[in-house]
Amino acid sequence: MSDTAQNKVDPWRFAGGFLKNVLSGSIPDQPTHAEIPWAPVRKPLSECKVALLTTAGVSMKTDAPFDMDYERKNPTRGDSSFRKLRGDATSQDIDANHLHIDTGYIERDLNVALPLARLDALVAAGEVGASAQTHYSIMGFQGNDSSKLENESAPAIAEALIREEVDLFLLAPV
Repeated sequence: MSDTAQNKVDPWRFAGGFLKNVLSGSIPDQPTHAEIPWAPVRKPLSECKVALLTTAGVSMKTDAPFDMDYERKNPTRGDSSFRKLRGDATSQDIDANHLHIDTGYIERDLNVALPLARLDALVAAGEVGASAQTHYSIMGFQGNDSSKLENESAPAIAEALIREEVDLFLLAPV
């Protein structure tokens, strides 16, 4: 199997047939973005610093929330900005701002969208080297135009990850 086929993501794997049929007609068959630059892990997981990314539109209560009014006015587009989340954040520290998911679960248990407690347990068990001090959140619903997320938010997050010397960045989709 080629590397490209091996790394291909099935976007409908957990969606179910009904949701796939409803949504797939409005999504282009061919992606309009460049190839994903897969990078090999260069050291054992037990030596890696790991950061998480949630697509649930989570923000610290002390930060500006994601712009849901924009999403209400433009139902096929979401806020393309990102938020930094503290590594010690709990449900009491965050707001969840997303019109396309039930945020009540996240507000009761942040680990539903950002499994920080599980990551901390893996660090404590020696399976993972360290948890990053900063984790990240985006609004996963971007409609057909993710260019601002790809060209502005993603590079800014990548630069921050490099500064913090993060080895692995894991997506926790919602």
